Amino acid sequence: MEENTNFSHKIYKSDPLLFKSYVDMEVNILTEDGTTISGIVYTVDPVSESVVLLQGCQQNNLKIVFGHAIKSIKICSDKPCKLPELQFMNAPTKIFHSTLAERKHAVRKLLEENRFPVKEENDILTIENVLSIKPPYDPADCICTNSIILARIQNLLSRIQT
Repeated sequence: MEENTNFSHKIYKSDPLLFKSYVDMEVNILTEDGTTISGIVYTVDPVSESVVLLQGCQQNNLKIVFGHAIKSIKICSDKPCKLPELQFMNAPTKIFHSTLAERKHAVRKLLEENRFPVKEENDILTIENVLSIKPPYDPADCICTNSIILARIQNLLSRIQT
């Protein structure tokens, strides 16, 4: 079998220092379809050459521009912008202790009805040391490395009315 010695992936041809120079800078990105997208570059993926932009000064207004759609990037200002620290976690909600206890009881009862061996330690429900459910015992509070088990338990928990 003959090897093609001329082949080289684009990652070996792109300039990572150029990508790094875009971070924290206000840019205009021209896409292949002629659209211009503006914002502050939060990060650049050097493999896909995709750019994550923060548009406006709101933390929740992120836009991902995929590398294959980018025709050119133009830096608007030579001064870096101060980016806010982005947080993608849901804000903790205050739940009454009695409501939390009712929810835990309902989750435990449902799991036991479906023949899952539930144990409790420090307000964390566990199933065979494979899956853990932390307060407030919602589907998003499940931790498991097995995606099949995780999906099944999350599906069960979504049936509980609170």
